[in-house]
Amino acid sequence: MSSHFRAIARHTVFPVTLVAMLFVGDRILEGAAPPESVIVIWFGLMPWVAFLERVLPRYADWNRSHGDLLTDVIYFPTNLVIAGSLSALWAVLYLKAAIALQQAVGSPLWPSDWPVAFQVIFACAVAEFFSYWPHRWMHENAFLWRFHSVHHSPSRVYWLNGIRAHPGEHVFRGFLSGIPLAVLGAPPEILAWWTILTRVGGLFQHANIDFALGPFAWIFSIGELHRWHHAAAKEECDHNYGDTFILWDTVFGTRHLPPDRPAPEEVGIRGLAAYPKSWWGQIVAPFRWREIEARSGGIAERSV
Repeated sequence: MSSHFRAIARHTVFPVTLVAMLFVGDRILEGAAPPESVIVIWFGLMPWVAFLERVLPRYADWNRSHGDLLTDVIYFPTNLVIAGSLSALWAVLYLKAAIALQQAVGSPLWPSDWPVAFQVIFACAVAEFFSYWPHRWMHENAFLWRFHSVHHSPSRVYWLNGIRAHPGEHVFRGFLSGIPLAVLGAPPEILAWWTILTRVGGLFQHANIDFALGPFAWIFSIGELHRWHHAAAKEECDHNYGDTFILWDTVFGTRHLPPDRPAPEEVGIRGLAAYPKSWWGQIVAPFRWREIEARSGGIAERSV
């Protein structure tokens, strides 16, 4: 790829993809398909992101397997099932809470009279708040870190390992982050737009694509911002907790994007050389933490 074309591609791949996916989502919502059908955008976008990683990689070495591909392939279907099952469970519980709360208040809680764009922005801000803090706690609490360490264990960041997470993390973060929109009674259309934005952002968050954020660096927690979040050094890793958006990192002072240097190529967990790479090994890792530390020859940066 020529340097001129690469420069153009770096500044256009994300905004063009985002606009295209919003257009597709609008067509879906305008048609007869139910709002939840917008999830097809996520699956349809995966081959495109994987292709961009090959032609516009941030780090060429991240395009080869680091002995992690099989593990990520296993995580993909298992976590879809786990996350989907838990979401259904939380939805039932939150629906009952929403009905009880609305009856107590005497009126709908969701600002349905707002313009759709404002409702979507409100939904993103509220959902992110309840996602930001559980994520941050999993970094700051040594016991919770045992579970979140699964997500930070890879030595590269690419599109497929964005879904790598321990079931315990799904239980903890899913329970808390699922509260607001369900209890407030967000309508299906707003949830659909929120889903589109979070799915597009989620894939570009982990994508090994050399794309420039530009003004989007103040909106989305993706690309270079999230690569800093995966830095091996603890003092650099403990930033940029936003699930899709960077709003609450900006508010609470955890946004980190140094202007003088790129995000490091070294990612993962320092001090735990014996951390398992297999799927099952990582599932039991939180319960064998001391053993992993001992086999690694010391105590990890985050320990209890």
